[in-house]
Amino acid sequence: MSTLPTTEVILVAARRCISERGPGKLTLSAVAAEAGVSRPTLYHWFPNKALLLGALSAYEVEQFDLGLQAVAEAHRSPSRRLDATLRYLVTYLDDSMGPDPIAADPDFALQSLADSLGPHVESLARVLGDALDQLPTVRSGALSRQQAAEMFLRVAYSHYLVPHRDPEALLITLRGFAGLTGRYQPA
Repeated sequence: MSTLPTTEVILVAARRCISERGPGKLTLSAVAAEAGVSRPTLYHWFPNKALLLGALSAYEVEQFDLGLQAVAEAHRSPSRRLDATLRYLVTYLDDSMGPDPIAADPDFALQSLADSLGPHVESLARVLGDALDQLPTVRSGALSRQQAAEMFLRVAYSHYLVPHRDPEALLITLRGFAGLTGRYQPA
């Protein structure tokens, strides 16, 4: 039995169903079965697919923000916070987007990325704060913190449009832009 609230169990199940079938083939009955709840329970919380997808989008933005905050709070040093946050960004997208989101449903995948960009930029810029000042382009005044956060996210998002055969290449690129040298050192 899950200790998560019913709505969260449903949202997690919806994400799994979308990853497996794509949103076009998503049915509320399949989500209810995946979540282990009755259809009336699912319909109580999410009367239609559009409301479920909207709630899922908001939930994913919230999960990104919570995870980002936890990673950043574990590091005092701005450069360590930046490094750990870049790793989180790469692993979060790998975990949340699935192995090939573009092939499953290009329109949905692209719209999901577009919808999440603004909230993700706000979150990344807020959570990293002074850690973004470590970037040569921010330090020189060429980019603002907000612009740097957006650049990191756009580069990360592009990895899902044109994937590299080595997923670590994305992290290496992001770390290089950030001026971080040496190997990534987890806390």
